[in-house]
Amino acid sequence: MAAKRPSPHRVSRAWHIAADLARAVTGVAIVVAAASDRIEGTIRFTLLLALLLVPRIARIAKPFDAAFGWTMLLATVAAVAGWYERFSWIDWVIHCITTGAVAVMVILILMMMGIMRNPSDLRSVRHRLALVLVTGAAGLSVGVLWEFYEWIMTSVFAVPMVVGYADTLADLAMDGLGSVGAGVALVVWRMHGGGVRADPAG
Repeated sequence: MAAKRPSPHRVSRAWHIAADLARAVTGVAIVVAAASDRIEGTIRFTLLLALLLVPRIARIAKPFDAAFGWTMLLATVAAVAGWYERFSWIDWVIHCITTGAVAVMVILILMMMGIMRNPSDLRSVRHRLALVLVTGAAGLSVGVLWEFYEWIMTSVFAVPMVVGYADTLADLAMDGLGSVGAGVALVVWRMHGGGVRADPAG
């Protein structure tokens, strides 16, 4: 006997809860950081919470809202907890998954604003490929801006950050890989009827 598949409403609701849970955990992190007198951590988590409210207010499709929230939260925790200094490999992982989530968020917001065409028909291979490539380009653009930020923080403000030619190339490679993968996920989502905005019933 085949297992009963969960209803679309239940799946949508689960994504909705996952996205809001990321915001709730970020709120708890603000309180913990403030109680521990960790000023930098408090500021980072506060800025993150403000950022995570954007897809909630814009009613971005919940799977991508959740992915954005949890990957950004992971990146912030890694920075506050010093994981980048302790585990050299984690920088690549976070660049890959976080930039991918950000790239999709950028594409969805551009579609909602009417700046970018919202493809309603992805049956053509070239249309699917175009959406993947545009998402990859968005991620690489975000990655380049981040590398500029790291260079400015290191060169102008003398903030210790891991920078260098090899590090920059590796980061951008992971940015591109993650964004292309996220573009594929976006194509699959749209081909299965997923919308740009969250389901009002979710």
